[in-house]
Amino acid sequence: MVGFDKSAFCSFGLEQANNAAMGEKTAREYVDALNHLIKNHSRKLANALVVHWFKEAIQKEEDPLWFLSEPPELTEGTALRSAREILESIRKGQRPVPANNYFYAMTVSGASGRVMVRDWIEGSFEELVTRIEQWFFDLEIVARDGEKSAPEPKFMAVCGSIMRDLKDLPAPTATTLWRVALAGLPIPQPIIAQAMARFRTELIDDKPFNHARMGLIKAYFIRKGGDHQMSAYLNKEHPEPAYQCGRLLAMLAGLQRAALGDVGAGVVQRYYVAASQTPGLTLGRLFNNSKNHLNKLDGGLSYWYEGQIAEIMSRIQDRIPSTLNLDQQSLFALGYYQQIAANRAGKNNDTNETKGDKQ
Repeated sequence: MVGFDKSAFCSFGLEQANNAAMGEKTAREYVDALNHLIKNHSRKLANALVVHWFKEAIQKEEDPLWFLSEPPELTEGTALRSAREILESIRKGQRPVPANNYFYAMTVSGASGRVMVRDWIEGSFEELVTRIEQWFFDLEIVARDGEKSAPEPKFMAVCGSIMRDLKDLPAPTATTLWRVALAGLPIPQPIIAQAMARFRTELIDDKPFNHARMGLIKAYFIRKGGDHQMSAYLNKEHPEPAYQCGRLLAMLAGLQRAALGDVGAGVVQRYYVAASQTPGLTLGRLFNNSKNHLNKLDGGLSYWYEGQIAEIMSRIQDRIPSTLNLDQQSLFALGYYQQIAANRAGKNNDTNETKGDKQ
């Protein structure tokens, strides 16, 4: 806005200050305003900053962008509840904010001593609250223990779920997800490819499930459109064979653990990648071997596992795919995770569920 030290900024034979786009007073007001936004209304996205403001001033506790960035520091469920309460009050005519308010969000980063605008989003206040409410709804996923939904994740926790180290997060990836959240857009497939790569790596390394990552995979299907029958919890009637194949692997892994105890590299560490990419070649062998594991269990537990595996097989029937593409591998991962969570919920309630899986 105020740069004039490059030849590209020179017009009509004018140079330096004679070619400035605005006067000194106006330039100072822009600088002061931007510094104020950076100090009081900014959020870091990798090596970029998002600054935002509203047409009519609002209180911090009514700022939906604060909900998006900081929900875990609030009481569990407060962020989503606040968004819903604001929406409900708007719909009832009991507005907590000025009527016809608008928001403006600008992504900026430094470039050779200048501030560059990388992205711009604007819209009505009600649209913003609606989209943030939808963001949290799409990300909702059962917790690892299967007892309840996982807490709503910070925005940067979602970004970090696709990277080994958040410091390696590229700014374009962060700003893309920011736009996805604020504009209600689909999640790009390359981001899900990164999430799946991290999921497989951490699964094999026996690390805890990342709630934000699993929620992001679920949100991908909701936002791409179509009826994918996504649920935060286990969906035993899911129509996709890939999802049911993931359930089957979770149950076979639990069966092995129940029969043999901790054997080090078990079914998951040895076979997850192959089963999630070529289930037709892998799951059949594991299923046949499950009979040996069933014979090692007492009657009640053996009967329970046999019934659970039979229920899953009845839904797959003869539709075990030979190979799975990225979307199907994502469904496989969701089926695996949600079955594990359901098993743990049963175990915690003293039912005859799996005797331990990935903790």
